[in-house]
Amino acid sequence: MATSKGSVLVYGAHGDITLYTTAGAALTTGAITTIESYDITHEGDVEQIKNGAGVVVAQVSENERLSMSVTFIPSAASGATGDAQSKLAASLPAVNGWATIANAKAITFGGATGTINGDWVYAGGGSVKFTNSGKVMITLPLTKYIGTGAMAGNATVTTLA
Repeated sequence: MATSKGSVLVYGAHGDITLYTTAGAALTTGAITTIESYDITHEGDVEQIKNGAGVVVAQVSENERLSMSVTFIPSAASGATGDAQSKLAASLPAVNGWATIANAKAITFGGATGTINGDWVYAGGGSVKFTNSGKVMITLPLTKYIGTGAMAGNATVTTLA
């Protein structure tokens, strides 16, 4: 554990991640606790309204969301199924699957407190990095919609006819 003398710092990428299929089944039997990093961007769709002179007189915003790139090492608890579970942890969920982040620090983004924790939508684009000499690293791009009535990360997936 790191310590700080002098200034108090926000330190480390705390939290656990659990990956889910589109049907809601967890890919592993336990949460993955080896998160390396988060990179979170606060976004929204913004339209500027201009008057006849071309001067911005209003701004309309909607679809507030957080986009996160989370990187973790696929891992599992040791034991009889540890090897198999760690390989499952190296799997990418299907598009429209989701990830749940728990036990992360409560940080405010766009007025929403603790938004790292909770369910995030996975829309594809994940990557798995293998090397001969080091750990496997997975990076997932995830989105969380944070407006009132916005789609939840664990919303039901429906097949369209």
